[in-house]
Amino acid sequence: MHIIQQIIRITKPYWKRVLFGIVLGLLTSAITGAIAWMVKFVVDDVLVEQRYEYLKLFALGVVALFTMKGGLHFGYTYVIRSAAMKLIRDTQNKLHKHILYIPAEYFHTESSGIILSRVINDVRLLSALFSEVIRAALIQIPTIVVLLSVAFYRKWDLTLLTILLFPFIAFSTRKFGKRVKRRTLEAQKKLSYVTHRLNETISGLKIIKVFNRERVRDGKFVDENQRVYRENVRVLKLKESTKLLIDVVTGVSVGLILWYGGMQVMNGFMTSGDFASVIASIYMVFTPVKKLGEAYNFLQEIRAAVERIDKVLNTPLEDRGTVKIDEFSERLQFDRVSFAYKNMLVLKDINLNIQAGEIIAIVGASGAGKTTLVDLIPRFYNPTEGTIRIDGIDLRTVELESLRNLIGIVSQDIILFNDTIRENVAFGNAQAQLEDIKKAAKMAYADEFIDKLEDGYETVIGERGMTLSGGQRQRIAIARALLKNPPILILDEATSSLDSVSESLVQKALEELMKNRTTIVIAHRLSTIVNADRIVVLDEGRISDVGSHDELLSTSAAYSNLYRFINSGEGVA
Repeated sequence: MHIIQQIIRITKPYWKRVLFGIVLGLLTSAITGAIAWMVKFVVDDVLVEQRYEYLKLFALGVVALFTMKGGLHFGYTYVIRSAAMKLIRDTQNKLHKHILYIPAEYFHTESSGIILSRVINDVRLLSALFSEVIRAALIQIPTIVVLLSVAFYRKWDLTLLTILLFPFIAFSTRKFGKRVKRRTLEAQKKLSYVTHRLNETISGLKIIKVFNRERVRDGKFVDENQRVYRENVRVLKLKESTKLLIDVVTGVSVGLILWYGGMQVMNGFMTSGDFASVIASIYMVFTPVKKLGEAYNFLQEIRAAVERIDKVLNTPLEDRGTVKIDEFSERLQFDRVSFAYKNMLVLKDINLNIQAGEIIAIVGASGAGKTTLVDLIPRFYNPTEGTIRIDGIDLRTVELESLRNLIGIVSQDIILFNDTIRENVAFGNAQAQLEDIKKAAKMAYADEFIDKLEDGYETVIGERGMTLSGGQRQRIAIARALLKNPPILILDEATSSLDSVSESLVQKALEELMKNRTTIVIAHRLSTIVNADRIVVLDEGRISDVGSHDELLSTSAAYSNLYRFINSGEGVA
């Protein structure tokens, strides 16, 4: 019953097409029955009675029936397969939209490859719901009923002898079907690992090459792909075993009819036409029975796919908040904030007030929790304990869209899209005109290389902007933030991976960006630390010291050590 509810839920938006398909399916089944019904008259009235003048008429009738059947089948196939395509399109759209609004922590537990597999591979399996399962329900079941009705009418006892074997088919198909579902789940799981491996290869190709790990990575991919192959072969064996079983039962049934029916004809209990009509009906009935068995196996594959898709769709969305804010004018307040990831405390009892217009530098050893702290501000994560307030309003209650409109982020991990420079700069302000885009690019010192490109601002920069240098990508990201013009700016080690020339240009762009904004900087450069209004020292998830550069140099051993570390050029904070 649960699977029927699932089918109704999934197909409900397409009920008009399904209804039209039912009509076409019933008409197709009726014509199939009419063909079996005609066999008696061809044998008894034309061949046995030697009334050959009707032979041409029956031949033309068969041609007409098969032509009508073909036309109806064409219409049915178009309606059902187009519905399947709509289902794939709509489900992928639904998944993509849902993924966009899932909290960020979800992506710590599921790899991108697994998510891609669910959106592409699992959704593709759903097409079989229309092309196989509903098709079986609309055409094969009515066809079986019509053909058995013809056979029962001609000779009920002979037909009943055959039907006694149907429960055996149903039991065996159900048993195989359960194993198909289990194996399909495993195959889809392993296929997601292959997708993940491929995604890793593409994104990490430079690292793979520089460490000469092509053979190792290829070996891992081949191993994962072999596991998928094995599972798919197991599924294939189970599905083909169902067909084999039905073929054997078909042979047994036809053999019984030939023996028992032949004896009936020999003893004069039935005519040759009745016998031929029953044989034709029973033989024809096993083709849709086989398709029903295949459909049941497809149904189990679909159930496995639906379970995996629903796992994504049932993931709770971000709490969007209700309180709309249009500006930031007072302060950001961290009140006894703690954050745990997988039961491990990353931030512990953070108390911090950031006044509007302040430049706050956050320093600390690697793993101290610096990035996690700033990620709490745009609510990529929510605190496990404590409260963050913006202008006195609990961040959890603030409408997410209005909150994030107030925030700009530039980090060392530059995210650009496979689009034009113009579209990438305008990403945070869809209403921006080209003049505004050029102004932001000039302020970010990006115009000097954009103007040298053949297509200028219409240049497509490739996936993640890989056709540009690191410094150029960073300046595009800064121009994007400038165009958005947010009152709160987060800089997450924005120059840590650049060469000295690029770093100088990017730093000038950052100084332009930081003017008249509240800025929280995960510090990398000495100038950023020294010029900050206050410096927050994080140590193992706790704030150990807060103060100006001069204050901390004289009072904080932890800061003094970090400062010497940066000043020596040996590392970053």
